[in-house]
Amino acid sequence: MKQIINEVKVIFFDAGGVLFETFVKGDDRIRHLLKARGYPMQKIDFAIMKAKQNELPFITNWNEEEQYFKRYYGAIAEELGEIEITNELLFLAHYASHCELFPEVIAVLEELSKEYRLAVISNAMPSMDWIFDRLGIRKYFDSIILSSIVNEEKPGQAIYNIALKHTQAKKEESIFIDDKIENIEGAERVGIRGLHLDRDRMDLLELLREHRLFSNIDINFKNEISTI
Repeated sequence: MKQIINEVKVIFFDAGGVLFETFVKGDDRIRHLLKARGYPMQKIDFAIMKAKQNELPFITNWNEEEQYFKRYYGAIAEELGEIEITNELLFLAHYASHCELFPEVIAVLEELSKEYRLAVISNAMPSMDWIFDRLGIRKYFDSIILSSIVNEEKPGQAIYNIALKHTQAKKEESIFIDDKIENIEGAERVGIRGLHLDRDRMDLLELLREHRLFSNIDINFKNEISTI
């Protein structure tokens, strides 16, 4: 039995891998679209490889993100000799349109928000912010801290301190949940207790229960949300 975490008032979440995921990855989304247009897979893979030779800059707003992806998808389209498909790839392959919630997340956030203040700390491009609206979960969070907006990244200490300041949370009263060990270690270096979510072993609800952060939830709760 895990020890009860006392006096927790704020729970910070990573986003991708914890709350939602793109279950079809970026290269496969591109392959699917281009294969449907009749391009051979070998030619598609070569075009993707060439496009990836351009270094990803640190992006701080949507205009920069849009220009980056137009260059990236444009390089693929140019290699295939059909520059006109650049915008099609931008709108249909971009990750923000493909994120899906993990099955337990809505019910977990609904219950947690009754007892704790919730916030997000995520290494992400600006368009990540739209996903919270598209998936209907923005209402659960006091603050959404994205690396691209605050110009700091996990596991650097600065982004955690920014999150604490934005939420006016005390580090000793805070928990941070992430699917990457290095980000947990970064949070703990500033004094925030970290919980590692390994989705190969358990889901978010099971992790919270293991650490007794769902003390008032009925034992049949997981069965009830399994059909959502």
